[in-house]
Parts: sequence; C-alpha cells; structure tokens
Amino acid sequence: MRAKRFVRWGCVLFAAFAAAALCLSQQDDGPNKTKELEAYFPYLSTLVQTLRAIDDFYVDEVDMGKLLRHGTQRLVSSLDSRSIVQFADKKYERLADLGLNVMFQEGLFVVVSRELSSPSDGSDILPGDRIVAIDEHPVRDLTLDELRQNLRGKPESEVTLTVYGPDDFNPKKVKLRRAIYVSEPANFVTGEDGVLCFKIRRFADGVSETFKRGLSSIGSSRLRGIIIDVRDNIGGSIREVTSVLSRFESSRPLFLQSTRSATKEVARDSSVILMPKTVPVVVIVNERTVGEAEVLAASLRGHRIAKLVGEKTFGFALGTDCISTTDGTRVILSTCKYEGPFGQELHNVGLTPDIIVPMDRSSSEDPQLEKARETVLNWLPIQEPQPGEKKSAA
Repeated sequence: MRAKRFVRWGCVLFAAFAAAALCLSQQDDGPNKTKELEAYFPYLSTLVQTLRAIDDFYVDEVDMGKLLRHGTQRLVSSLDSRSIVQFADKKYERLADLGLNVMFQEGLFVVVSRELSSPSDGSDILPGDRIVAIDEHPVRDLTLDELRQNLRGKPESEVTLTVYGPDDFNPKKVKLRRAIYVSEPANFVTGEDGVLCFKIRRFADGVSETFKRGLSSIGSSRLRGIIIDVRDNIGGSIREVTSVLSRFESSRPLFLQSTRSATKEVARDSSVILMPKTVPVVVIVNERTVGEAEVLAASLRGHRIAKLVGEKTFGFALGTDCISTTDGTRVILSTCKYEGPFGQELHNVGLTPDIIVPMDRSSSEDPQLEKARETVLNWLPIQEPQPGEKKSAA
C-alpha cells in the first residue's frame, strides 16, 4: 500500500512539474525555461524513488511528512545564513531567548553580538565566541535556523552553552536563563569636544530617527565630527540604512542592488533633510560587521564622506525577500546582492579599513574608538582618486 501511495506521489509531482513547464512555455522566455525544468526531471525521479525506498525498506516506520518538511528546511537553509522556511501550519510564537545574534561562518556558529538588557548581556559569552553545544548536545549537524530555535524556549528556562573563543580551544560552559526583553538597536553620546558618537547594534525600525535626534542634540554649531560605530552589527533593514545615508550629500547612487535580471541604483531619500554642514565622519567596523552595516560603511567611504577604522568586515551583502506559497508557507530567500556606489563587490569580499586597529578581547580599553576620535579631531581631507583609478570597496 505504501509503495502505491508513493507511485501516486510521483505522478502528482511529475504532473505539477509538467504543468509548470507548460505555463512557462506560454511566456516570452518559456522555451528556455521549459528546457531548464526538463533538465531537473531526472533529479525529481531520483527523489521519488529514494522516498519509495525509505518507505519500503527503512528499518523503522518513518513519518514521511516530517521528513519532507525537514528536508525542505535543510534545502533552503543550505543556500546562505538568512534563507529560511516558515511553514503555514506552524505557530511562530514569540519565545524567550538569550539575546545572542549568531552567524554561520566557515562551518562554525559565531556569536556576532549580544543584545542590550538580554540574558547574555554582561555574561561570559563574548562576540566572536563559537557555539559548539547546547545543553551538552553538539550543534555541528544543525542549520543556523535550527540553532536559533534551540536557543529559544520558555521564559525563565535554563540552558547551558558550550563555547570557545576565536583564539583559544579551551571550551567554557555558560549557564543562562531565557527571557523576553526589550533592547534598543541604537543610541548616541555627544562629547564635550563636539563629536557625536552613534552606536548602531542592528538596523531595526527607528534607527534613522535616533540618528536624527543625535544630530539635533548637539546642534550644527557645536558639531565637529561624527563617529558611526557598526561593530558587531548583524545588519537588518536596508530602508533604515538608506535613511541614515540620506542625511549626507551624495551626487551618485547611495549603493547598488543587483538581482538576477537587473541592477538598481538606490538614490538618497529626498524626503530626508540633509545635514546643514559637512563634517568629518569615521565609521568603526570589525570582523562582525555584517550585511547592511557593510553597505552603510561602503557607501560613506565610496562617496569620500567617511574613513573606516578597525578590522576587516564579515563580507555578507545579500538582501532578503519573503515569497509566499499557495498554502501560506513563507520562504525567506536572499534575492539581491548589495554593491558599493561604484559597483564595488562586498559579498564574500568585505571591507578593509583605511586605518587598521586590532582589538584585544581581554582588554577593557577601546583602541578603535580612541583612534576614531583622534581621526575626527585631527581630520585630513580624503584624497580624490586619480583619473582612471579604480575605486575599491575593499
């Protein structure tokens, strides 16, 4: 009976594929698309036969629906760190978590940052640590989305993480208690020396308004320079990035957004009021500056508005979009690539700072921030590129 059921499954899958090919063949680029779909038929046949073999011969009874859902999640999450599937029939409640922002890098789960006021804030887990186990269970076979799900749970529930630092291989165990918390994505400090220091932890809603308040708090007459700190920034809303960039004068696109079919120039938002005067700007970056934070840094440097201080960035510059299926399932996919204003590559490349300043995790001092302030107060004009000189984001 089970074998017959999977024969029917195979017929349904092939019929769906054939219907898709027929629909595409009626479009302008249909013949080419149809040939592409036909090329996948052998793989689809292999999938159906593999499912039949599992159903007929695997030693234990298998929940095929669960297996297929798990396979779909794995398929999508294998593309990159942000692509995930959210099934329509699964309830996605807001669970308590630890406030750890994690990315997958070179086969390891790396802690990018800790949310303020979260259970991990002030803990022994530091940005740059690698997570290797949750409650003694190794995480090496998990996807990034599965790891994030395992970090969540009921409020006040305890979890023990095993982590090790980037420069040592002595694992440490840290016990934390999950909680629901509120964390500010950005804040600012105005110094007596007239330097506005704007810290952005992630580009969530309201970041551009916080930047506006920071500028207003110091006033244009007192403002001598701006430090934008995007270290340990996980990225976020490209709309917020555009709003912040639109405060600065620029004659060309802020940055480029490329899809499979076209490249779009992203212009400044004309509804955003420009800064009343030009001042020195320094952006502090490090190896955990990710995604949209890299776009901001690349744009400001590309327009010769800012200098970069710190360490080379992560090198992840993909933008996501939500695609809904007919049953309501949400597929979050990376659908575009961000580039600098002159087409500079960012993804898998990253940004090398103009002034490289290493950071010592064991020290309480912040040499990168000190260097950024020194650079602002002793500003040297950014040199114009020579005619024909290639402008590089890295």
